[in-house]
Amino acid sequence: MIKVPLFIRRVATILALMGSLASPAASQDFVPGFEDLPLMRGLTPIPGLGHAFDSPSGRLIESHARGPLTRSLVETFYGQSLIPLGWTLAGKGRYRREKEILRVETLGQDGDLIVIFRLTPDSR
Repeated sequence: MIKVPLFIRRVATILALMGSLASPAASQDFVPGFEDLPLMRGLTPIPGLGHAFDSPSGRLIESHARGPLTRSLVETFYGQSLIPLGWTLAGKGRYRREKEILRVETLGQDGDLIVIFRLTPDSR
């Protein structure tokens, strides 16, 4: 697996946010707690939920957002947005980059979704 330097990931994030992903849902905000995870347009962070801290085995981050979106839109947006940022698909709603796993999970019904972003060390 090729390691993508942080500088390149950040440049890719900036390009993605400028519209290079050709996604009308591109956003200028980031998911709280993450420096390079775009917050999909239509999602609003939920204050007071989640956490972010470093552990001896790596970063642990959880953040929640809510919006009037569908699961399909959320899955498509993050599927298209994360790959250029160095993430590889590791299962449904699960992405791997270097030694970390990112999970993007949805709760609720289409039209009133809660999206949970969880970053944990990769245990493999």
